[in-house]
Amino acid sequence: MVGDHFHEKWNPLQTNPYPITYINNEPKVDKKDFDSLKKEVEDMKALLIRAKLYDEKNGEPHCEMEEKIATLRKIAELVGVDLKDIL
Repeated sequence: MVGDHFHEKWNPLQTNPYPITYINNEPKVDKKDFDSLKKEVEDMKALLIRAKLYDEKNGEPHCEMEEKIATLRKIAELVGVDLKDIL
């Protein structure tokens, strides 16, 4: 559920809620938007950790899809959040 929510929110085919402009082929984003996105990614990571613990405790199967994981990793990487320990 957590992965589905953020994948749908940040899927590259969707409208980007944090507009990025390019200057000299370099991405530029407002610091406020960057900080907001980073906070949201950190919150998502905390939710994913809790969801993973719940699944392990209750014997739930691993159900992440690579497409969803790729989206979450890409957005996390953009703001410098490491998801390797949970995805």
